Amino acid sequence: MANRYIEILSVINRLSFFDSFTSGEKQQIVSDDAHFRVYNPKEMLIRQGSSDQSLFIILTGSVNVTEGAGQTVLAVLRAGEVFGEMAFLTDTRRTASVVARESVIALKLDRVLFEQLPLEVREKFKDKIIEKLVARLDLANKELTRLNAAVNTGFSESSQSTSAFVDHAVADLSAPVFLTGRELIRKIIANTTSLPAIPEVMLKVQQMIKHPGTSPAQLAKIIETDPAMVTGILKVANSAYYGFRGKVSTIQHASALFGTRRLAELITAISAGGVLGKAMDGYGLKAGDMWRHSIAVACTAGEIAAVLGIDPLDSAYMAGLLHDMGKIILDPYVRERKVLFDHYYSNSREKAVQDAERDILGFDHAVIAAILCENWNLPRSISFGIRHHHQPASAGGHQLSHIVHLADYITNQAAEGAAGRNAFPRLDETTRSVVPLDDGTLRTIAVKSRQYVESLTGHLLRK
Repeated sequence: MANRYIEILSVINRLSFFDSFTSGEKQQIVSDDAHFRVYNPKEMLIRQGSSDQSLFIILTGSVNVTEGAGQTVLAVLRAGEVFGEMAFLTDTRRTASVVARESVIALKLDRVLFEQLPLEVREKFKDKIIEKLVARLDLANKELTRLNAAVNTGFSESSQSTSAFVDHAVADLSAPVFLTGRELIRKIIANTTSLPAIPEVMLKVQQMIKHPGTSPAQLAKIIETDPAMVTGILKVANSAYYGFRGKVSTIQHASALFGTRRLAELITAISAGGVLGKAMDGYGLKAGDMWRHSIAVACTAGEIAAVLGIDPLDSAYMAGLLHDMGKIILDPYVRERKVLFDHYYSNSREKAVQDAERDILGFDHAVIAAILCENWNLPRSISFGIRHHHQPASAGGHQLSHIVHLADYITNQAAEGAAGRNAFPRLDETTRSVVPLDDGTLRTIAVKSRQYVESLTGHLLRK
């Protein structure tokens, strides 16, 4: 018994999995013989389809990961490898079998034994398990190449994962293999129900403002068909922000006061509320959070464009409003990878949400938002600006990309609205040269944006 104790302790001292454990903790683990199992060649450690939820760490020897009646070998795992972790964490059934290739010694932890370990030891086990999961995704993403013209959008994303990732991912034997890169984008686009349709009112407005002769009275006719829109526009018209003299009680009166461009912006913002106003658990957003943030970015982008004398101004406003639209589509995929994202944020606090998306999914929400804009047949300049708003330098001198980037940065710095957890955009050093505005002008724009957001969301969100 003493010799076996010394032998196992010597083994775990050599395994990187136990690097963070103290000598006393390692001795404590080894002292409980019930945790360790010896498996003979061809002996099954895990059976496909079983509900067993134990975690395994191979100390010596190797195992085959197999699938199906033909026992196709999917992967070979050796000393130091961990498997069964997702079933251990999430109560799911095994999706493959594991068979010893030779004599194997493994640390086997079921829930009962695990709960008997001291809290500090349990937490270290959990941290190492999650590190393994993240490492597998990181391995895949390091082998991804930038996609060219993915799914006919013309955007550049990360390529599909290699077989090395599949071999590693299947080793957890319980969770489905998470798609990344091109495969995930294809799945998202193929699932057309996940792609929201452009609000009908927004579509009509976008079509009308393409014509220079469109008048406020013509836009008012669209508003009149939607009682909720009428109420929203009148509330905003009577807000302190605009300060119109007297009570504004009709859409015709409000339309004349606002003018074509401002009225089109308000219609667009209010109609987008049904899509942007939803809660998103994966991103930690409550109902209304993203709508407020998006309106703030839209207003800021529009004000920047106005100061720069850009025409048409509505492109900047629309790009700002829709810049985070991809999060709506990605939210369920982020939510199902919650363990990976939580661990990523806890170990990379300086990283932004788009960094986590790229490392775990293989692309970020800006890619999906741009694809959605293409699907909605919006002007290419808008989709391009949204696609590059986190990395505008990659868009060269495309001014709209830099405007949306700067507007997003200013909005987050002012904490106006909520873009979600870890929404810490870094200002691209090239943006200041493409958008040459002094700090005083930017502060004035930020104040205007804050007042605009309050005039709009403050009235419409208030009960």
